[in-house]
Amino acid sequence: MFSKELYEDIKVSNDFNFFYQRKGLLMCYQTEKAGAEEWNTGQRAIKEGLKVENLTKEQVLTIEPNAGLNVNGAVYYHSDAHMTPNEFMSQMKVYLQNNGVSILNNEEVLEITVSNHKISEVKTNNLQIKSDEFVIASGAWSQKLMKKLNTKIPVQAGKGYRINVAQETGIKIPSILIEAKVAVTPMNGFTRFAGTMEVDKINNKVNPIRVNAIAKAAEKYYNGLKILQPDIDNAACGLRPCSPDGLPYIGRLSKIHNVTVATGHAMMGWSLGPATGKLVSEIISDKRTSLNLHPFFVERFS
Repeated sequence: MFSKELYEDIKVSNDFNFFYQRKGLLMCYQTEKAGAEEWNTGQRAIKEGLKVENLTKEQVLTIEPNAGLNVNGAVYYHSDAHMTPNEFMSQMKVYLQNNGVSILNNEEVLEITVSNHKISEVKTNNLQIKSDEFVIASGAWSQKLMKKLNTKIPVQAGKGYRINVAQETGIKIPSILIEAKVAVTPMNGFTRFAGTMEVDKINNKVNPIRVNAIAKAAEKYYNGLKILQPDIDNAACGLRPCSPDGLPYIGRLSKIHNVTVATGHAMMGWSLGPATGKLVSEIISDKRTSLNLHPFFVERFS
């Protein structure tokens, strides 16, 4: 799920304690068809150098004995890691502020002034900001900002939902319930059940039908699991920035020379954030990038 080197470097710092655990990922299946399809992916991962196992039902229950998994088997990706996002982000914010980074809260971008092929000023509801370089990394809201620069990049909000379950579930290893398309992650003090991809406008409305579907699916995969109504009522949603071809937008704009775009990571932003950050730093520093950025060309749909 994450860049192992970056997050483990952060983990050893005394400034951070965000429940980083490396227990791998179980791709759990109830049908043989789904298992066969996932094992094809697993074999490709093995060719790329990852440790992957195709586990029988009995082997799954051996490594996850207290969860009551109702599956026929699982493909086990050993290299994956997980953490508790809200703990990481709150600690990262403090770390950045302690190291000279200013974080401006509740600022809406109203105008962007461009002169001589560069942004000269960004006007918000409270401030006028000048800088040598600007990075647009505003997720599902990126398309609105790019319109102010007369640049079209299609970004669609893909809404996903999560339910946090505080009671003990016995779940210790992150899992994807393949047929149900539900992700299960044991976090610090709760277990998170998440899923769906609802194409919608930018809003924070929670669709109870979607939330109930996640809860019911999870209960079918874990014998004895009962997600309580208060947890369902407290479900929340998030907006994933999706591009038409599934690839992010990473790179400079062709006509505005001090703007770098980094958005459109869809469901993989948490995983691809460290790599994208490295690429952005290379772009701004005029260094050769670690990856060929052509597939991520920002104006490929213009």
